[in-house]
Amino acid sequence: MTVENGYSLKDIFGDLKSAKFAEEVRGNWSTALLCRVPGFFLVWGFVRLGVGAMAVSLAALALAMVLPVLAYGLPLASAGIWVAVAGLVFQVLDCADGTLARVTGTTSRAGADVDFLTDMAQWGFLYLAIGILADRTLDTGWGWTAVACAAAWVRLMARATRDRLEDGDGGPPPVTPANAVPVFLAGISGLIPFLALSGPWLGVAVTALLVYALLDVLEGLLPLFRALRR
Repeated sequence: MTVENGYSLKDIFGDLKSAKFAEEVRGNWSTALLCRVPGFFLVWGFVRLGVGAMAVSLAALALAMVLPVLAYGLPLASAGIWVAVAGLVFQVLDCADGTLARVTGTTSRAGADVDFLTDMAQWGFLYLAIGILADRTLDTGWGWTAVACAAAWVRLMARATRDRLEDGDGGPPPVTPANAVPVFLAGISGLIPFLALSGPWLGVAVTALLVYALLDVLEGLLPLFRALRR
């Protein structure tokens, strides 16, 4: 299936050979496996409709901003389902915008910056939504929402720490038996939207988000620890 401008599904699936996809499999395997391929079909449709990567990024941002509204405003029986679905759709769109830019040769610094900021905003809104669901389900006021917001802040700190202290060795190291467990744990972040379905275990889910974010900070600090030991 080739559209008017010559981009076929084969061309789009060629993004699987890119260094970006290899890095994503190493660093976020769950998103790569669950969301990357569905994103290819969206990319084919976006190309056919003339939709650009920036527009997809902004649509994803709008969807992310709706997550807390879904968690707070919908009937509790369905709110968790819709938050999980919207969170997964966001990740598919987040995969699609980068693929769309690479396939069509429209990558840019501004596009990459918007994509990064959208991704970071999504974690904040998603964590907030899960905290709201926990408080509504467990009737705990705003306590779990506050914990979820703290987890989101720590998650953003982890990303800032990693960007500042990364080794700059040209990409993530290969998976080995020694680092297989950290790689597996680092890659489960794509499954976080499913925590919205935890029901009576939502308090545990929010606690897990905070612990996971703290572990993410520790991983980001590893280059500093190595430097201090030299």
